[in-house]
Amino acid sequence: MHKSTSEVSGTPPLGDLHVALYQWALEQGRLDPAKAAMRMGVPLADVDSAVRDLTQLHLLRPEWVDPQQPEDAAGPAGRDHLHSPDAPGYLPASPDAAAAHLVGPIEAEIQKRHREAERLRNHVMTMKSVFEESWQSHFMRNPIEHLTLLDTVRSTLERLSAGTRAEVAAAHPRLPPQEALEEGLARTAEVIDRGIVMRTLYPHSVLAHQYMQQHLTKMVALGAQVRTIGHIPDRIIFFDGETAIIADRRNSGGEAAIAIRDPSLVDHLYRAWESTWDSARPFTSAPSGVGYGSAKDELRRSIVRLLESGMKDEMAARRLSMSTSTYRRHVTDLMNELGAESRFQAGSYARRCGWLDG
Repeated sequence: MHKSTSEVSGTPPLGDLHVALYQWALEQGRLDPAKAAMRMGVPLADVDSAVRDLTQLHLLRPEWVDPQQPEDAAGPAGRDHLHSPDAPGYLPASPDAAAAHLVGPIEAEIQKRHREAERLRNHVMTMKSVFEESWQSHFMRNPIEHLTLLDTVRSTLERLSAGTRAEVAAAHPRLPPQEALEEGLARTAEVIDRGIVMRTLYPHSVLAHQYMQQHLTKMVALGAQVRTIGHIPDRIIFFDGETAIIADRRNSGGEAAIAIRDPSLVDHLYRAWESTWDSARPFTSAPSGVGYGSAKDELRRSIVRLLESGMKDEMAARRLSMSTSTYRRHVTDLMNELGAESRFQAGSYARRCGWLDG
């Protein structure tokens, strides 16, 4: 009962005896530890300990101690009083006054730290105009820039994101690792909070993963626009339709990227992305949180078309951004559903059933 909810190191918890002694002091106007121990039938040592705690928390103070005295002066006097035969007792203080006494120095220190943080921020921000001028001139000098180090890629993305004024548009061809999604969600929230439009494309295949369904649901709840489509050739991110970041396929490690700022080239890439966006399906989560949801029929049509084309399984799977084993499982399910004995027959049956309509 009445246990402290903040077990802060060095702060005594408040139990039933503390409450009873404090209530005694309030009702009687003062507290005599020896008399309270006798009346309550509690060992004097326990009362002494509880009184020390209440004194440390400034809920009690010795009668002869001036409340304006420094804490160090009141503390020892309170401790000596516990065993003094002619001790006059303890006076209660309001929790508001006690809290002000305890928290005041901490809040003063916090305010001091805030002022120092603001001073340092203003001091550093005097260089912002220099940074922006240099960054803009760097853009003008380097219409196409190869970013060969992962740290360089990350810092470039951070700077572009921070400077975005209207829109971030992206296409991601593969399933992101689960551990990277929380960090991505935090960045999405920060961008949208600034009033930036965020549009993102994913392949249908990512919808088969429950954690990705949950992630996309959270993105949409934040205000992002998400669509899925059968095939996304490669990763690309646009910032205000002025800068594009694409993967550098020549780098075997997959960590390099290319920053494109040439207006004509960026415009060409952006219009291609817009065309894909117009053809994509708005994301809606599956009722169970697992599966392709409303994209199932479109994914099925894509698989049938690939079967009709005679494309090899490995290439078809890459085109749909899924593993070869997953693609083959889809083909098997599709053939069973149609009652087809061959892939060619499955394509023919699907067309007759109207699966390719639309």
